[in-house]
Formats: sequence, C-alpha cells, structure tokens
Amino acid sequence: MHRKLTIAVEGCCHGQLDDIYRHLLQQQQRLRKTVDLLVICGDFQAVRNVTDLETMSCPNKYKQVGGFYRYYTGERKAPIPTVFVGGNHEASNHMRELYYGGWVAPNIYYMGASGVVKFGGLRIGGITGIFKDYDYAKGHCETPPFRGPGRASMHHVRSYEAFKMLQIRKPLDIVVSHDWPLFIERYGNTAELLRRKPFFADEINRGDLGSPANAMLLERLRPAWWFSAHMHVRFEAEVASHESIFAEGWNGIPPYSSQSSERMQDSVAGAEAPVAVANQDEIVMSALSDDEEDGSPVCEPPSRPRLALNLPPPKHSVAEEASAEPDACEVAQAEPDLTSEPADATAVAASAEPSNDGVREQEVLEAADPKIPGRPTRFLALDKCLPRRQFLEFIDIEVPDSAPGELPQLEYDDEWLAILRLCHPHMPLSELPFSLPAEARMSNVTPGIPLLPGAMLARELDWVRSNVFSGGDRMFIPPNFMPMAPTPPSGTPDSASFGLAGQGANIWNRGRGRGRGNGRGGHAQGHRQSEAEWVGPRPHVIYPNPQTDELCKLLGIEDKLTQRRYK
Repeated sequence: MHRKLTIAVEGCCHGQLDDIYRHLLQQQQRLRKTVDLLVICGDFQAVRNVTDLETMSCPNKYKQVGGFYRYYTGERKAPIPTVFVGGNHEASNHMRELYYGGWVAPNIYYMGASGVVKFGGLRIGGITGIFKDYDYAKGHCETPPFRGPGRASMHHVRSYEAFKMLQIRKPLDIVVSHDWPLFIERYGNTAELLRRKPFFADEINRGDLGSPANAMLLERLRPAWWFSAHMHVRFEAEVASHESIFAEGWNGIPPYSSQSSERMQDSVAGAEAPVAVANQDEIVMSALSDDEEDGSPVCEPPSRPRLALNLPPPKHSVAEEASAEPDACEVAQAEPDLTSEPADATAVAASAEPSNDGVREQEVLEAADPKIPGRPTRFLALDKCLPRRQFLEFIDIEVPDSAPGELPQLEYDDEWLAILRLCHPHMPLSELPFSLPAEARMSNVTPGIPLLPGAMLARELDWVRSNVFSGGDRMFIPPNFMPMAPTPPSGTPDSASFGLAGQGANIWNRGRGRGRGNGRGGHAQGHRQSEAEWVGPRPHVIYPNPQTDELCKLLGIEDKLTQRRYK
C-alpha cells in the first residue's frame, strides 16, 4: 500500500517565517492540498537575541531580530512540521548548540551540520553551510566567542561532514543543502539561468558555480530529489541515472592550503570593476562575496550573456524557452521508485587480488561499495521569500504506507545514528586537515569515494538497534524542546537591530519593490529598523542545550563541541 505526501519546499528563509507560513497556508487553500512537511533550504536565521545577531555572518546593516523568537518562546507555533538546514547567514552559536540536530522551536527541526531523519516513510538527508576550499578540510576548530574569521568559517562545509554523509548505504529520497552541487547547471536550462542571472557566466566558465562536496554527495547518494537555495533564483535540473556529475571523487576537491587561499584572493583582485545594482539593500549572491563583513553589498561583474562557456551545451536553447514563467507554487508531480533495495553489500570488486590466507579477500569484501541503486535525481533550487519571487513549491511524493491512518512524524534514522557512532572517534577539532581513518578504503564502484568497512558499520547498526531501537524498528524524535536563551520582550518588532545596524538601514526588503534589476525585485519600502539597545544578558558563549546532551547520552558518545561552551 502506498500514499502520497505533499512536501512544501522553500528557498532562503532569512527570518521571514510569518510570511512563509502565511503564503503556504494560502496556497494550500488555493490548490486544495494539505501539506505534510515544510523543507527550508537554509539561511533560516534562528535568532533569539542580540548575541545570536552578533554571531551571524553578514553585514551589520542586515542584522535584525526577525520573527523567529516568537516561535522560540511559544507565542506562535509552526502550523506545519518544518525541517531545515543551515546556510551561510545563521546564528552561529545557536546552530552549534544543536550540532547533531534538534528542535529550535516546537514543530521546527534543525538537521544539524549533517544528518538524516525519517518522515512518514521518506528518508531525508541534509548538509549545512556553503563550500569554501580554504576551510573545507579543517576540523570544527571554532570556539566561543565567535568573532572575526571564525564567525564566517562556522558556516563553511567541512570534509568530515561530507565523509559522514558518504557512509550512507541505503537510498535517500531527499537531500537538502544550501548551496548547489557543482556542475548542476549543465543538467537544466542553462540558457534561461543565464538570462535571469547573467553574472553567473563567469563562475560557470571557471567551473565553480556550486559545491564540489555536494556534487560528490549527489554522485554517490543519488537521491530522488535534491533541494537547494542560496543563489536567489528558481532553477530545476535532472541528472539521469547513467550520467556522472562529478567523477573526480574525494581527491578532486581542493584541500585547505595557502595556495587555495591565494588563488581565491587572486580571483578577487583580477575581477573586473563592479557596476551598480538596482537594489542596494539586498545581499547580492556571488561565489566570492558570501561572507563579506564590510557592511556593504558586493556588486557583480558586468553581464556577459554571450560568453562562450567551457562546458557541454545546455539542454535547452534560448529559442526553445517557454515564454511564460511558472507560478511560484507550481505543483510538481512525481512518483519516484522508493521501494528499490540496495545492492548486495558484499559485492567483490573484479580487480581484487587473490590471497592465500583470505586476509586480502576479506579486506576487499568489507571495503566494497554497497552501491546505491542507480536512479535519476531531480534538482530544484528556489528563491528567497520576497514578493513576486519563486520561493515556494509543492512536491507530491508517493511513499510506502506502513502505518495507514497514522499522522507522519519525524523519526530517527537507525543507519545515521550508527554512522554518528562510527565516525565520532575521528571528529577533527583543530585547523589541521581532516585525515581519513586508517580503515577507510576507496570505493570500487563510485570512483574515489572513501568508505569505512561495511562490517564496522554493521556492528554499530546492531548496537543502535539493540540499545536505541530496542522497542521496535521505529523511534520518533522526542518533542524535547526547551528554551534556554533570553529573548526580546513580546511585541519587539521584527526590524529591531539593538543598535547593531546603521541608522536608516532597511529590513529584508519586505516592502513592495519597483521591480528593477536582474530579477531581484526593487527598492525596499518597509519599516525602518528599531535602534533600541538590548537590555538582556549578553553572554558570548553558546548556551547548554539538553537536546544535544540527551542524544549524546543515547548514543554513548562524548559531546566534543559544546563542552567547549564556557571557554
């Protein structure tokens, strides 16, 4: 027996929860559909107080409290179960409190630095942050107070998180990230993308529009759906089951080095002179400007719509494009095959060398890739929550109905909990590059993918099933949210900046725009920011969070990150 789940996907949140939920409920009524789950693709901005604002990596002019704190205090409740990953504009300390994931408010769940959860028969994976080659190989080295470079680097994806995700053996139905997988633009309507965002041309030509880590994960995991945001444009693509999006593997991703930092600096220095953009109150998306802290937006290089790209021609030409743009909440019907079983985990690579004592044979058996079933991946990126933007869509997915009539709830994923235990001893906590565990072997099926032996994962999976899932094959994530941080008084306006933003700065363009400038909307006409000073406590540490403590105790692992909260 099967049933359909309706998933609402939203791009960048930027603290506009009230607007997102209001628009979602309106679309439910218009389309006569009931949404089961809302997925938000980053820049969530779970800001509770001024300390959270101070640790957020963005120019001060954009630092406003937003409306999230009302959900944190219980003044409001999310009308629909909501999950999200982090982007590059987050409250660093709040996200660090919930490194393994957890409730940021009732009915709103953060998936952690990386994670997998279940919901109504769906397996949903997520990875937080954006890719920067000069931070990728580092460990989680940042400690409170989160200031200077550490405030931005906390939002940069680490190789350790990608390594954990690569250990997944069973198929995922959805993967959520903030930035796009590298080269994904080749598998959709590239011409239309450049028409709407012409300044992407240089990045596409250089081959750095997107994350190579995400491309590697897409190549390995091949989920039915991949959702992203970050670039503030709607874009869809499809990677067929026989196509390879990233064939270089683990060693194809640049490690941390002084050379990579210098290369990025040289790229900035050699860029063409910036030009003015229509809306000076919106953060402009560019691969080189994601973490600017100088208080002013960075402008893009001049448009090059006729630039010859060093990549295969797009699947669609400008002449083939449809004249009408799809509705912001256009319903995409999909019925991916979610019943496929993974291939035999003990498949032996044909290139294995014989061994008389059987030791080499066993080593190959354990290192072999339990190949994820080959299937196409549909990619969807959405815009930020602003008027006349394509920031929300409904996706219908058919799933096996193991519990007819039961209301879907978030559940722990047994394989992911086993991976957390398996990888925990190798968690890096310094700036030194993450080193692959000695037991890791490169995959024989997916080129260049490091895998820990299947037998090691099987032992941890047995432990999880015996000690965590002892009551059955399902375990719901407990609703154990507890507010720990001080919040503004009830009635504090969303635009409150507590003196952090400069006089006259506008909020996130909530007013009606004039519609000028590369599809980014017009000038903001919203309310001015409040400059009232924060009167509550201002600790420059992360708050203790019992959710993290309880999960670590459940898994029998040490909380290596947040134990440093008082340093």
